[in-house]
Amino acid sequence: MDGRGLSFALVVTAAGQGVRFDASVPKQFVPLLGIPMLERTLSALSSCEQVDALTVVVNSEEVEYCRREIAGEQIEKVVVVTAGGDERSLSVRNGLRALAASGSWDLVGVHDGARPLVTCEEIGRAVDALEEDGSLEGVVLAVPSTDTIKTVDDEGFITGTPDRRYLWRAQTPQIFRWQALTDAYGQSEEVLIQATDDASLVERLGGKLKVVLGSTDNLKITDRSDLRHAEHILAERRE
Repeated sequence: MDGRGLSFALVVTAAGQGVRFDASVPKQFVPLLGIPMLERTLSALSSCEQVDALTVVVNSEEVEYCRREIAGEQIEKVVVVTAGGDERSLSVRNGLRALAASGSWDLVGVHDGARPLVTCEEIGRAVDALEEDGSLEGVVLAVPSTDTIKTVDDEGFITGTPDRRYLWRAQTPQIFRWQALTDAYGQSEEVLIQATDDASLVERLGGKLKVVLGSTDNLKITDRSDLRHAEHILAERRE
């Protein structure tokens, strides 16, 4: 750490099947301007001085392949590659357990392997918020909603229109105090499976959380149109 602040590790989730992507390889290994998506994500995170360690969670049949590729690319901040579970939340739990076996950390975050365009500036803002306010249990990178959102019932009838001033689109990484996130993932599997993100599990235990401004460039790649958009952003960054 060299006295630079709180120690910080990240769990990178890449165990999804990517069924919407319709590719011959798992989505996380689809090339993004010639480099596998997951490799781009890990390289981006590893380049950030705030990040001390990375744990990667992939499908069980891809663990050895991923270990070889990471070793070959010399992404040194990756401390362990482990197998995921049937649901994202169970994969994160596996990642946290593997991370705990490799050391102790002040902060721990979770990041989607399919968000390769995250920047160190965004991560820095999130970590700074936690270092500056000791009462916070965690922070979530997010962007304000520019759309009008409708709430509907089971039959699709509109039941309300929330004020979009108070609506933000959550991204990753979501970063927490170590104990806050490990306590959150100590809840029952039934609770974990129902969770839509990591922050909701901490919220459920009463944790104090805050949004930190992210970037619309930090998109999650779920289909071919997202991939084309990401390639365009990367091409612009090279100019």
